[in-house]
Amino acid sequence: MVDFSRLAIIAGNRQLPLVLSRRIREQYPTARIIAVCFKGETSSLIKKYVDESYWIDVGQLSKLKNILSSEKINRAFMAGQINPLRIFNQKKWDQELKSLVKETEDFRPHAIFCSIINYLKKQGVTFQELPPVLKNDLAQEGVMNGLSLPACMEKDVEFGLGVICGFVELDIGQTIAVKHLSVVALEALEGTDRAIRRAGRLAGKKCVIFKFSKTRQDLRFDLPVVGLSTLKLLKKIKASGLVLEADKVIILEKEKFLSLSEQWSIPVLGRRAPSR
Repeated sequence: MVDFSRLAIIAGNRQLPLVLSRRIREQYPTARIIAVCFKGETSSLIKKYVDESYWIDVGQLSKLKNILSSEKINRAFMAGQINPLRIFNQKKWDQELKSLVKETEDFRPHAIFCSIINYLKKQGVTFQELPPVLKNDLAQEGVMNGLSLPACMEKDVEFGLGVICGFVELDIGQTIAVKHLSVVALEALEGTDRAIRRAGRLAGKKCVIFKFSKTRQDLRFDLPVVGLSTLKLLKKIKASGLVLEADKVIILEKEKFLSLSEQWSIPVLGRRAPSR
């Protein structure tokens, strides 16, 4: 039987660690839950949902390992972004992390997080997949907010599905923007929000935004996420709609997100990836 009496959340920035901590508390009410938080990244609000929070600098792998060991943690979750620019600013990285990354010779965020998880696994810590805990927060198949799709969007959806499913396999980004059967923007290291802003500057209103995962997405830490800040950007650029991969994209504050998107006439559609 799996022991969930002591759990840790390795908490990055934005809202996902807060949502995750609430869901874990709901599902494991008697567990001792600790959060390992990063200065300048993690929201201090997480203190409300955990029994203990520890604060370290990004890059202090040795401290992270010691905290998990002292708390006798053998089950952990990883959630939330770390600013990708920190990958190229290693001033506060300890020697343990520098040595680990040097061995991989791969500076993509996905590769670094995988290396850290595998390193901690050798110390006896198993990282859990996120979907079982966040199942009610995931995108669902079909239109989720009761709006009908305009005819022009339907064509862009079918075109964009083919593009996004190929693009995500390159492991560059998870978001694209399409308008009139043309690819307007592709996400890279700058992140989803900046890619959406760029699409608005380049093509104006009526873009369709897609967010999907790759076939072998690491469900322990790498699920795509959208939230109210994303939705506000879609409103700002007057997007035609948002297409999310069903069962693979987390919608933060889902009820409010879908209510506002309906109010702002932005269809939110869940689609499954065609066979790849």
